[in-house]
This record gives sequence, structure tokens and C-alpha cells, in this order.
Amino acid sequence: MAAAKVSHVERTATEPRDKSLHTVVLAEVNEINDQIRLFRLELSTPLRFLPGQWLDVYVPGVSKAGGYTITSPPSKARPSASSEDPGYVELAVQKSPDPPAAWLWQDPDVITYAELRVRVGGSFVWPPPGVNIRGPPLRRAVFVAGGVGVNPLMSILSSLAEGRGSAAPFEVQVLYSLKDDNNNNNNNGGSRQAGRLLFLDRIAKIFREGRLTGGLQLFLTGGEGTDGAVSSPEGGDVVPFRARRMTVDDVAAAVGDTAERRFAVVYICGVPTMTDEFVQKLTDPQQGLGMEPHRVLCEKWW
Repeated sequence: MAAAKVSHVERTATEPRDKSLHTVVLAEVNEINDQIRLFRLELSTPLRFLPGQWLDVYVPGVSKAGGYTITSPPSKARPSASSEDPGYVELAVQKSPDPPAAWLWQDPDVITYAELRVRVGGSFVWPPPGVNIRGPPLRRAVFVAGGVGVNPLMSILSSLAEGRGSAAPFEVQVLYSLKDDNNNNNNNGGSRQAGRLLFLDRIAKIFREGRLTGGLQLFLTGGEGTDGAVSSPEGGDVVPFRARRMTVDDVAAAVGDTAERRFAVVYICGVPTMTDEFVQKLTDPQQGLGMEPHRVLCEKWW
């Protein structure tokens, strides 16, 4: 007999979470592709959270909460002075038979303007706990995303990109790996469209506009094995990609040499095998980079 699936609340029982529940309105549903939807939840009162945290989400008729990462920055969760522009949080939810996700994957006309209840939780956050990002100064932040593992990193990157008129005072490197969307392939392994690749447009735009200093590396798997580029119809960005899996050597190169590692942090969010391998090799003092463990942070949602 198969073991019963552990619920989000049971899986995250030891994680910090707020005591209070907030009522929100599901104001907008946007479908990125046939597996991912974005949801905008409008607030009536401010919601305080740190970039990288998630929400317990209670949907009508389902007793157990689903857990979904906030993909918008905290600044968007503070209603403006104008009552016509309430604050909001954004969630990216993958299609699933899980009851809360299945409810969210109903016809948008059925669920739009429904009231939900949410609660903030999670410890995979920015700023990195235990790291003083000002002194000695942080020189490099490396964000490693596998598939929907980009979700908490999107909130962090968006928050960092909101610097008051200047980029963050450290270099930011983003390594993003996901399965190729075969619907967008062509026979030559050439350009793809970014619209169906979760948040690629947003991340590319942040670097193009100079809101963060550093760069984006894209890895696509499951395609034809030919390197190429992904084009963004909105911003005109062309993002080169490598048609292979991301490796720990790619991450090590982004972190920098031995002298730089003391002044770097790495955030990793992806599938279990990738996450465990990368964390182990980055922190192992004998066979890896020997980074201090508190400088290598990971999120495990499984």
C-alpha cells in the first residue's frame, strides 16, 4: 500500500509561520503555460513578509491548506494611499490533483473574486540569516533555480531590483534550469519564445535595465541538444541558453575563486537530487568548495 501523501502543513510543521490568517480576494488569473498559472491576490490590509516566503492558502471547500511561494516583492503587499490601487501578492501555482491546487485550476471565471485565507511562513528568505550583507561586504549573490524553484528567487530578485535609484552593491548571478517547452522548438534548435518559460521575461528585463549588476545563465533540458537563444517578444531580450543540465561546476564558476567565496552567498531551489548534490559539493571542505554552510541556503518544498 502506498504511503499517504504528506500535506503541506505537515511537511512544514517545524517552519516558522505567522499565527494570523488574512482574507484576500483572488483578483486575477493568468496562465503562463499548460502547467503554471499566476494568481494575483488583492489585500485589504498590509501583509508583512520577507522575500522568499510562502503562504498557507485556504481555498473554499477544502479543509487543508496548500503551500505556494510568494513571487512578488514585499513592497507590493502594502496598499497605496489610493483605495483604487490595493496592495497584492502574486503566487505561481503548478497544476496538480492536490485539492487546493485543483481548486485553483478551475475555470478562471468560476474562481475569480473568490475570498481566500492566507498565512505567511517559511525560513528561506532574504536577507540571508547569519550573513551580514554590509560588513564585511557581500560581493556576490548566486541564485540557482530548477524549474518552479524559481518562485521564491523571483520575489528576492524583484526586491533586490527595487534599490533606490541604484543597483544592489554586490554582483548577482542567476542560473536557471528548466525543461524545454517542445511546443516552441524549431528544427534548428534556434530561438524559443520566453513567454511560456516562467519569469524569464522578468529576470532578463531586470538585468537589461541595469537594476541588478551581474548576469543570467539559462539551461534548457529535454530538447534537441542544440544551444540557442530564447527571445522575449515584450522587452526584445534575447537570452542565450545551453541545451544541457546545469552542473555544480557551473555554480562554482558563478561563485568565483577561493578569495571570493568568503564574501558570497548561494540560494538553491530545485528538485531534490539537484539541491542535495549542489549543497553538498558547495559546502564539503574536502571534495567541494568548502563554503561556510550558512552561506549556502536551500528551499525544500517536497
